[in-house]
Amino acid sequence: MVRCPSRLLILTCLSCLLSVASAQDLRNDKSFFDKKRVEFNQWLRRNHLDHILRADSIATSNRKVTLYLRPTYNGRRTCDSLQCTWQKLEKNNRLVNGQMFHERLLHKWAFLAEIHEDQAEVVVRCHEPAHFMAKIYSKQGRIPVEERNIRSGAMLEMSVPTSLQGINTGDNTYLFRGKNVNELCTNARRWLVNCYKDKGTPIIWKAKLDTSYTAYDEFVLEVTHLSYEICPDGYFEYHRIFVKGVQKGEDVELSWEFQGKYGSGILFPPRKNDYKDLEIKYKTNLEEYQARLFKRLIDHLRR
Repeated sequence: MVRCPSRLLILTCLSCLLSVASAQDLRNDKSFFDKKRVEFNQWLRRNHLDHILRADSIATSNRKVTLYLRPTYNGRRTCDSLQCTWQKLEKNNRLVNGQMFHERLLHKWAFLAEIHEDQAEVVVRCHEPAHFMAKIYSKQGRIPVEERNIRSGAMLEMSVPTSLQGINTGDNTYLFRGKNVNELCTNARRWLVNCYKDKGTPIIWKAKLDTSYTAYDEFVLEVTHLSYEICPDGYFEYHRIFVKGVQKGEDVELSWEFQGKYGSGILFPPRKNDYKDLEIKYKTNLEEYQARLFKRLIDHLRR
């Protein structure tokens, strides 16, 4: 079969543009990242966290983009209160969503900023000099957090949400009885790949899948060149799915995180088209889509 030259040219141009974009000095996109800081504040507000944290500023180097989060409240015990609240958020989010709160923050910042997680960093601090600070980054596929604190014991009690409401609707963890974490994660990744591989746009594009980050107990699936999956208005869509398994004796607890963006344009990387978080305008559609997707995944894995 003879391939269409124009399509080959388009694919070649896109590949070159993506390669060039990935090699760019991140400092050149500082204005773009600052717009995403504003979106991060919108995300905090949607998840009832804006009375605790705000995205205060960003810093860029050639290979790293750091988002600085500060407390939205002030007072003599600000640092002590922030540390106490931080510990509650870490604990509550782990119990409900199967992940630590700091992992969610880095995932969201990298997603909004359209950078690899090893290029992203989030720093939570009270003030300068910071008596409490949490530095979050990615290292060899893991997301550690370095904390510095000097706690006096007096603090302001802050109410914290049990979970991050905007990431997933309903349960996003499931306990599979009598399973092996490696086999279960491999099976989940294969099912999701098969689910997406025949999707695309109505005319030109076939879905492009990236599963380059895969470990024995977790993986990330990124899918581009989609449309009419979540957004009913025909924009291009980008889906990012993070799945993590934890072996608990003879059972496996699986947790997941689904995020999506929408925007226009075909030939240029999303950063040039300023893609938007689907939560902003299509939150209901996003929630319904991911709920159906993971119900089907659970049904498959239970067999």
